[in-house]
Amino acid sequence: MSHYFITGASSGIGAALAEKCLAAGDSVTAVARRGDRLAELGAGHDRFHGAACDVTDAAALDASIAESMSKLGPVDCAILNAGMYVPQDTSAIDPSIYARHMDVNYMGVVNALPGLVESMLERRTGQIAIVSSVAGWRGLPRAAAYGPTKAALISLAESMTFDLAPRGIDIKVICPGFVDTESTAVNDYEMPGLISADRAADEILAGLKTDRFMIKFPRKFARSMNMLRWLPDRTFFRLVGARTGFPQK
Repeated sequence: MSHYFITGASSGIGAALAEKCLAAGDSVTAVARRGDRLAELGAGHDRFHGAACDVTDAAALDASIAESMSKLGPVDCAILNAGMYVPQDTSAIDPSIYARHMDVNYMGVVNALPGLVESMLERRTGQIAIVSSVAGWRGLPRAAAYGPTKAALISLAESMTFDLAPRGIDIKVICPGFVDTESTAVNDYEMPGLISADRAADEILAGLKTDRFMIKFPRKFARSMNMLRWLPDRTFFRLVGARTGFPQK
């Protein structure tokens, strides 16, 4: 039985992960701002701790980590999933929206690391999985606030691996494609390869058991997105622009 620490657990991928871990008999600490959702999620489960906390509040998040370990024991696997997405038209930029994305998506991960890493280093074991996105691989339409935060998370996970993997901590980065959640519900365009949060949770939990650094899915869509990473810039802009309704000259 493992202790999973999951942020962004009130809905979407985070909630699906928490439900599956609880069903498997594992202990779960679920972190989210919506305490009522956490109460519903943990109803009837003894090995559940709901932490109503905003990941942008470093002190509160650190306290939640300490409390979770006091109640359920050391964290074996942290899945840092909390995030936000607001589509952006860069012809009219509101810096506050970009700053909020960075605070939630990037710093929301960084804020969780001190307490988690310290405990895992003491035990020389543990796993930290950071939820990024295929949107972090190359710039995409309407993703100017979101995509850079996900690119930063990939770089963060790579850098952490050099320091922590030799000391017993397994670092993974998770790059989903389109997942049917509250965040993607705002999109007004076709989302190729769209999968359910339940399937995304299955992909993540299976990937955590492998020796792969990057967990990417769904497989066909991830392959297509990966190919875009290597296209010449001019070809990339024309192809993606034509497919998404942003034609380039």
